[in-house]
Amino acid sequence: MEKYIIRETDDFLTLSTLFSESGMGVKIEDRAPERIIKMWRMDDKETGELMAASTLEIRGGVYSLGDIAVRKDLFNNGYGKVMQQVVFSEARALGVKEIWACAKEPDYYRRCGWKTMDWDSSPKIAVYCSDCGKRGKQCRPEIMKYSL
Repeated sequence: MEKYIIRETDDFLTLSTLFSESGMGVKIEDRAPERIIKMWRMDDKETGELMAASTLEIRGGVYSLGDIAVRKDLFNNGYGKVMQQVVFSEARALGVKEIWACAKEPDYYRRCGWKTMDWDSSPKIAVYCSDCGKRGKQCRPEIMKYSL
């Protein structure tokens, strides 16, 4: 039996806080950017605490796995893959054939079956964190694609 419940949400404040705390450079705010189509949260079935979250977005004119994060104390439990599948399922229902991502952890994405794409010829989906101290030094995002 699953230890979690996944549900669609419109509570961007809670999700943006998780994304920001996960080092994604997402600004903490009440209202979701217009590019977001849907957002989901994974909650602990017993406590109701937020465990993970993901978004489906339109970036650069293509469908994108916009943001995905798992609470740090819950890493390596497969919750990121579960949240990807939620996004993939919604995309398939919309008739989408491929999902794009700007991956700050490209090795993780590759292990999940994503393919690295050429930066210059790919859709412009990258969202840069202009105030992040990692920019250009430790963070080397890659443009990736997943065929559904």
